[in-house]
Amino acid sequence: MAKNKLKELTPKLKKNAILENLENIPESFFEFASNGISNYSLNETKIGITADVSPRALNRWIIKEVVYVENSDKGKIKRFNRLESIWVKIVVKLRRLGVSLDDLKYIRTQLFNYTVEEFCLFKFKVLNVILEAPEYLIIDDDHGVGFYSYKDYSDKAAKGHLYDHINLRFIDYIREEFPNNNFGTNFGIREVDEDVEKVTLLFYLKTNDFEEMRITLSDGDTRLITNSSELKLNKSLLKTVQNWEFKSISIQVNDEVKFSIEN
Repeated sequence: MAKNKLKELTPKLKKNAILENLENIPESFFEFASNGISNYSLNETKIGITADVSPRALNRWIIKEVVYVENSDKGKIKRFNRLESIWVKIVVKLRRLGVSLDDLKYIRTQLFNYTVEEFCLFKFKVLNVILEAPEYLIIDDDHGVGFYSYKDYSDKAAKGHLYDHINLRFIDYIREEFPNNNFGTNFGIREVDEDVEKVTLLFYLKTNDFEEMRITLSDGDTRLITNSSELKLNKSLLKTVQNWEFKSISIQVNDEVKFSIEN
């Protein structure tokens, strides 16, 4: 009886834990997540289905509210934004591991539906993995979700503190959406948590999701890079960016989207 009562309380406790986690996110992450730049890159950029799933299965997942498609995108080839595409690949993996659609809907609820200022755990973890460090997505026996850094996971495993669970390397699913990424590169930009413009710049340096970046050091001195790895190789220019000593940086994402960081 007590065990059943605890199971009834678990979703509520999990929701409270997730909301508490979100409330501790740096303000710069909230600002980035709510601006037009991240909205374009993560929410508005639409792609076709790249996961290994049949149209019949995918449509069933949509009907069961495991996968979400906006009404305006239903029936289109390019109908999933990057966040949803990452999630679809995770669903494919979890289905292969035997997770039911009802349980997947609950997992999705935790990741997408519990929000603070319209900021969900899934979006935060995508940003955190890109900007900070890789993490494991953990799903326990009750299908509660959690995230562990590689070190924390290793420490808990070594001490025998982990119970039966599903363990996914979250970055693997993100990497597929940014095939030219430089996730493994440390660009050395300091105090990112304190400045939304530093979050923005680091996001594009890590994802390498732009056509060109123009770094203006002074009037008449502008440097062009078309791949963020070029910045890593140019030590003097990298140091200027790390010290935030440039005049401005213009980032051309594509033919339609361009923005500037003024210093």
